[in-house]
Amino acid sequence: MSTSPLRVDRREYVGAAVVKPFGVLDVASYADLRDALLKAGVDEPRAVIVDVDELAMPDRTALALFPAVAAQLMQWPGLPLLLAVTIATQQEMLTEYRLSRFVSVHPSVSDAVLAIDEPPPRRISRRKLPNSLSSSALARRFVLDMCEEWTVAAAGNAMMVANELVENTLLHTYCAPTLRLELRRGLLTVAVYDDDPAPARPVEPPSPDHRGLELVARLSRVWGCTPTPWGGKVVWAVIRI
Repeated sequence: MSTSPLRVDRREYVGAAVVKPFGVLDVASYADLRDALLKAGVDEPRAVIVDVDELAMPDRTALALFPAVAAQLMQWPGLPLLLAVTIATQQEMLTEYRLSRFVSVHPSVSDAVLAIDEPPPRRISRRKLPNSLSSSALARRFVLDMCEEWTVAAAGNAMMVANELVENTLLHTYCAPTLRLELRRGLLTVAVYDDDPAPARPVEPPSPDHRGLELVARLSRVWGCTPTPWGGKVVWAVIRI
């Protein structure tokens, strides 16, 4: 196992988040790079591009990181992951692994940017909520109003998901949650941000008056918890409408 630290640089280029890792991708650094790539998507760039020229990948199985992250970024916040590689030996390795079956691979960052499709039309609305018992009711009202404005039929499920996510924040943190709704490609995403880095996990068994993430999982197509670049997290759920 490598003990080399993994350093990750990030910059913006033509609306895309370009992430360049330095070091070794292995068991020790896998989670760090995964979190760095997911964090890069939280700010809603056009895409996340990974420049892998300075990333050593001695274990080919670690390349499974990129399809896994690509799948999660596409679920939420709905953007692509692309790889850029200019070094011939790196290109050969990715070709041997047939990574391009799962992730778009390009010979430079500029080429990757040119390959980014236009993002699908989306509508986004946010509401900052107080850290108080009134937040759940405010969240439900906000979701109902936006679903009416956007002509979304799944208002009932979306309201329940928002209620549980907001209550989960109030129950387990001292933070004031921020609620974000997004409508795209027939999907409604309900996301709640807070400043506590502790990941959200289902509690078993759920209490009768707080069904929590178990209900969120049942009502949503997919849900997850992603760290944010500023040290907190966002818990999100995608609802088919």
